[in-house]
Amino acid sequence: MGDCTIEALNVVVDPGLLVAASEEVDMQRLREHWEGTASERSAACHTAFVAWTAGAAQDAPPVAWRTIVGDEQVVVTQEANNADLLVVIAHERNMDGGDALHAALFDSQKPVLIVPVSWKPQPGQSFSRVAAGLSDSDAARRAIEAATPWLEGATDVTAIRIGDAGDPALKLEALLDDAGIAHQLHVVPRSHENLGQQLLTEAHLAGADMLVTGAYRHNQLIEWFAGGTTRHLLAKADIPLLMVP
Repeated sequence: MGDCTIEALNVVVDPGLLVAASEEVDMQRLREHWEGTASERSAACHTAFVAWTAGAAQDAPPVAWRTIVGDEQVVVTQEANNADLLVVIAHERNMDGGDALHAALFDSQKPVLIVPVSWKPQPGQSFSRVAAGLSDSDAARRAIEAATPWLEGATDVTAIRIGDAGDPALKLEALLDDAGIAHQLHVVPRSHENLGQQLLTEAHLAGADMLVTGAYRHNQLIEWFAGGTTRHLLAKADIPLLMVP
């Protein structure tokens, strides 16, 4: 991993210190009844972090713990400026988790590795079988470019396009060719009303242990609230997703 560093960021959203609209502060105070106080939530996060690092392999790279008090989305967005990759959990268990995921995908403009809660890596596991979703969008292009280190290290790469054989999205295959990444091209017609579900199915058929895809091809708010391809991937994926907006 060279000279890279890994940092676990813990944002403490304390309504007593939060500089925000009164409605936001009131909402943060209300959540204490079912999620605990800011200090209790922070302590629980640190306990989970200590347990996680204690169970890591001896040769695992060190992970630093950092706590910042502030607004979840603002802090995540600011700290992303100094990061090459963000790692978040694909589960909105509480308000902080939802805000962190939202900020990473909407505001960071950085690659985001989204890990399903149920996913458990095997000892020594690496992303050796990677599927890349091709779509006619800048987000898909950025996702493939961001995933190049993983694609180069994979033993099997499958480029998946759900559409027609003459689809403009197939031009993205040239990115893999230019990077010298050996891959298989898999083009299938659309057969499911939910594109996200079909993409996941095709990734599983390819034996992928990670799926690379762009995020939010359409209006972001419509996609987020109405439930589109990206929303379905976040809700249903059981393998890590590398996404770029």
